[in-house]
Amino acid sequence: MNRNFFYLLTGQFVSQIGDKFHYIALSFWVLKTTGSSAKMGAVLAASLIPSLVLGFFSGAFVDRYNRKIIIVGTDMIRGLIIALFALLFYLEMMNFYVILLMQALLSVNTAFFDPAIPSVIPQIVNEKNLASANSKHQFVNGFSTIAGAFLGGIFIAAFGYLWVFIVNAVSFILSAGLECFIHIPSNPEHPIKKEQPGILEDMKQGYQYIFSKRVLMILLFMVLIIHFFVGSIEVFMPVIADAVSPDGARTFGFFQAAFGFGAIVMAVVLSIKSVYGNEKNVLFTSVFFIGLLYVSAAFFKGNQTVLLFLFLAMIFLFGCCIICASISFKTL
Repeated sequence: MNRNFFYLLTGQFVSQIGDKFHYIALSFWVLKTTGSSAKMGAVLAASLIPSLVLGFFSGAFVDRYNRKIIIVGTDMIRGLIIALFALLFYLEMMNFYVILLMQALLSVNTAFFDPAIPSVIPQIVNEKNLASANSKHQFVNGFSTIAGAFLGGIFIAAFGYLWVFIVNAVSFILSAGLECFIHIPSNPEHPIKKEQPGILEDMKQGYQYIFSKRVLMILLFMVLIIHFFVGSIEVFMPVIADAVSPDGARTFGFFQAAFGFGAIVMAVVLSIKSVYGNEKNVLFTSVFFIGLLYVSAAFFKGNQTVLLFLFLAMIFLFGCCIICASISFKTL
């Protein structure tokens, strides 16, 4: 593994574990403080909507500007935002509306960071090692999600919310520091030309192409449905965890870990048995089973232990279906 790729992966691993700690702590703090799942949904919306909206042109932005500056800058800004988060929490000045604002600011930075990473990997890894590098990157993403989720609830129970926010701030700043040492060579095969269309024109051409293809419109609608399901399960996970366990924060972490583990298991299965040539059927089947899992939850009965294992199994299968749908869509 070359040095540049090592710095990138290590930074990602550290920051993603911290970010998962932050998500679990924030979700449970909002639920416990407000007692409202609707307000939890608002926090989730503030975390997702800015990145979804900006995602329409952030990819084009990343293609045109210095990716190292984007990666280091967005990680550093997120670290500083969360450090402010921790300070306000310590001073007992944190409230619901401040959380909405800060989550929206974090989401804005994420919108530019996320497309920059896969764009950088081909520039710092030799072509013959690219497939292996992408595989390692996906593994680190999945493993950090599981590890962060599994340990997050335990960390909250042991040290409290404040230290979770401090750890997340440090993780982003450390990640930015590691990324400073990455050397990203220029890409002579794809230079930015003066006559290249601007970002808005590039977006316009992309939308015109999408709206001219009925199949693409249907697929995008399917993706919106998947995002709706993912968003709703994220809102209800802490509520369910609190209902089926006396230690809700830890159980919420286990739920998150089950989701990540399901995603990794299905990714491994699909790496062995390709969906190539059958992507549409796999995508529609995955969405169907996601809906079926939702319906089945209405019939869960039993004591807290039984319900805990039923929901763990459901969330594991949910992770399997989501990654199956995602990989099928990307393969189309």
